[in-house]
Amino acid sequence: FCRVSQGESIVFRHLLAKSLPKQGETQSEQEYAQVKGAARFTGHIGAVLLSAEILVESLGHVIPKQLGLKASYLGRLLRIIKLGAYLHDWGKANQHFQAMVYLKSGNLERDVKKKIAKLWNRESQQMIRHEFLSGILALQVPDFREWLRTEFTEEELILAVWAAIGHHLKAGVDENEKESHKITTLPDGAGSELEIYTGHSDFQAVLRLGSQKLGLPEVIPNVSTFYWAKEDLQDHLSHLQNQFRQVAQGLTFEDQVMVGAIKATVIAADLAGSSVPLIQENLRDWISNALSLTLTSEELQELVHQRLGNHSLRPFQQQIAATPDRVTLVKAGCGTGKTIGAYAWAQQWAVGKRLFFGYPTTGTATQGYLDYANDSPIESLLMHSRADMDRELLFTGEGDDAEGIPARLQAFQTWRKKLVVCTVDSILGLIQNNRRPLFAWPALVQSAFVFDEVHAYDKSLFGALLQFLKAFRGAPILLMSASFTPGQLRAIQQVMEEIGEPLGDPIEGPQELEQLKRYQLQTVEVEGDPVQSDRIWAEVKQAVQSGQKVLWVTNSVSTCIDIYHLAKQNLSEFKQPILIYHSRFRYKDRVKKHEQVIEAFKSSQGVFSVTTQVCEMSLDLSADLLVSAMAPAAALIQRLGRLNRRMIDARQGSRVALFYDWDQSKPYKSDELATGKQFLESLNNYQKVSQQDLAKVASQLNQETPEPIKSAWIQGDYCSYQKSLREGGYTITVLLNEDEPEIWKATEERVQEAQLKGEMLSKMQAFLREAQAWAVPIRIPHEKTEWWNWQRRGFYRITEQGYITYSDEVGTP
Repeated sequence: FCRVSQGESIVFRHLLAKSLPKQGETQSEQEYAQVKGAARFTGHIGAVLLSAEILVESLGHVIPKQLGLKASYLGRLLRIIKLGAYLHDWGKANQHFQAMVYLKSGNLERDVKKKIAKLWNRESQQMIRHEFLSGILALQVPDFREWLRTEFTEEELILAVWAAIGHHLKAGVDENEKESHKITTLPDGAGSELEIYTGHSDFQAVLRLGSQKLGLPEVIPNVSTFYWAKEDLQDHLSHLQNQFRQVAQGLTFEDQVMVGAIKATVIAADLAGSSVPLIQENLRDWISNALSLTLTSEELQELVHQRLGNHSLRPFQQQIAATPDRVTLVKAGCGTGKTIGAYAWAQQWAVGKRLFFGYPTTGTATQGYLDYANDSPIESLLMHSRADMDRELLFTGEGDDAEGIPARLQAFQTWRKKLVVCTVDSILGLIQNNRRPLFAWPALVQSAFVFDEVHAYDKSLFGALLQFLKAFRGAPILLMSASFTPGQLRAIQQVMEEIGEPLGDPIEGPQELEQLKRYQLQTVEVEGDPVQSDRIWAEVKQAVQSGQKVLWVTNSVSTCIDIYHLAKQNLSEFKQPILIYHSRFRYKDRVKKHEQVIEAFKSSQGVFSVTTQVCEMSLDLSADLLVSAMAPAAALIQRLGRLNRRMIDARQGSRVALFYDWDQSKPYKSDELATGKQFLESLNNYQKVSQQDLAKVASQLNQETPEPIKSAWIQGDYCSYQKSLREGGYTITVLLNEDEPEIWKATEERVQEAQLKGEMLSKMQAFLREAQAWAVPIRIPHEKTEWWNWQRRGFYRITEQGYITYSDEVGTP
């Protein structure tokens, strides 16, 4: 693919867009040739442009409708998407980038790599990011600019360049609002000039592709390979930024939403064009089939039928189903049947679409959709990924995007699902350019949305919801909550008035259920460690002895494990199961723990289970006694939703909830805990409490009117960067050093099974597929450990020997 001349230059016979992997043991010459073709500069740009064409064909009329864009936007939107996809990797035709991907390639002879490394060391910095160079070539080189301007307007060309510059989310500012990857800044230590291969036969082939696919003139620009001085590149970048700022100042909100849609579609085209060819799939067939997976009326009817069983819709569920408003509010407590009401709503609003069902629980990519049980066979079917692409794909990278790989893989699952039950981050994260929802854009833009437990949103998350409502002006949206605050209702009303759409009053849950006195709330004052409290354990013992179901919810994994061990001691005389459930298990172990808890609470016998916050949204169970550490008010409401959940008649009686203080600094701030204390204090005068009482008190706690947050996706303009949707977590997902031999053993078995079936499966593909079952979230280690230097296998870091103490029984603290 390349040779090193006797002088100080490298001759690349073929330009690459991605590094070349080694030929797998199970790959044929023909299959490997396809992988090589997809990695080439010409092959990759051609695949991404084709992907953009298919996306435009499938989603061209859907995008403007979903975003409420005027009809006049349609033509521009589609033209700019294709041009952005065409231009996105032009800048890879430079010496630094080519040296980098060749040095990363697995098939290059060692002596050739050594010679390349002498001229450009792989640890060296590139003078300029390839995305920025793409913009310079398109807008600052007169021959290219004039050629492109024959078919596209000035604004179309500039917006297409914004999409090209933004497709790796590396242009703009970081989450702390400090500029990073500034368009005008070039790094030191990368030399004084850069060779640009515009005269290369592969670059010329890409130009001819523009003539064929975009209607550009057949006479292509004649720009030979040249060297560009660093100071000249710097000047061109400064000029670009000034030009971009002038254009950005004239954009309306609708223009900004269109730009966000263009960028997202180009990113999706790059994702598909980079990935699908690697699994020997026909690109057009795969994308077209994936995007055709939408819900039918019959599927939604069966969804409701299987959930209802022999029952009929309650009046409030019928009201939800019959709502005439595109945006509808539902106010109902836990266990009232909101989910069935939402599915009934979908029968009117989600036919021919997908359905995203978002909960506010925080979660990680590795945990996936584990926490949301498939309550019926039809749910399981609709949520099932129709293609086995989640962990077996290997992405040949460019050295700077390894952290995005899990998000890409999970996005491909989403492309193939009709029903997606997920954390709300997987939807609203789009507002801040979070990778997972951004990569899932083709599915999101086809969907109807249910946002459940809205009362549990923090200020930032609710602000993102308001921006989502403003941007997705054509999408059916159902907002459900146990309690909307007056401020939240005012904020939603203001957005709907701005859009010019009606918003009815919230549909209330069934009063006969909302008014049932389900709870007796008690605050326990103890000295010393609350988990050692004789008062609490006496209540627990009495409940277990009488065959009741006890749920203890704490705020950290370490205390969860401590309580579990104490329960084994204090409840040893009883035969009831003692269970533990939290997030820091291996994935395969967590699945088992989840199933054990669900099944135990379904049985007729008593049980004791201790969990962390994972129970708040994920566990559909009903306890007879709840013990909980202090938490924010919204979290306490969710925890109470696991107590006496199945109560339907006053004669069933209320159940006790015990709350004790929490004095640790994590995971909640003091002001967050204060809302929980204030909430319980406001309920002191209630002998027994209903869900209606909870909603009333909660609505009075916060009178503030939330405001839309600044959106990196909508208001980024020429910048494209990620911003946190909410505060980051405290964990990373790893593989344990001690588990690696077992993983490799299972990997060999997978490869052998594939060979017996005549399937293609490389060793690393098999490893990644197996590894997901062994992945475990751990606390982010202290900086002194330099955990970022741990070895990687695919996108997993491997812990040092002995760093983590793990057991199948309790996981890791």
